[in-house]
Amino acid sequence: MPIISMESKLIVSLLMVLISTLAIFTSSLIMVWADSDKDYCYDQVGDGHFCLNSKQKCEHEQKDDEIAESPCYNEDNNV
Repeated sequence: MPIISMESKLIVSLLMVLISTLAIFTSSLIMVWADSDKDYCYDQVGDGHFCLNSKQKCEHEQKDDEIAESPCYNEDNNV
């Protein structure tokens, strides 16, 4: 039965910490990207709020919307 050295145990432990850290960081990035898919918004008459995933789409919809009250803006910058 082979004996595992203390150095090997330390290396394995450090690798596990590194892998866990990378997994948490990656999942955080995915959540940020998922939340950012409707960043461009414009306001409508009343409490309406219409958002799209690109500035070009937003401007196109806003231009054709008869009850639009504001130009398109980046929702992340106006929070």
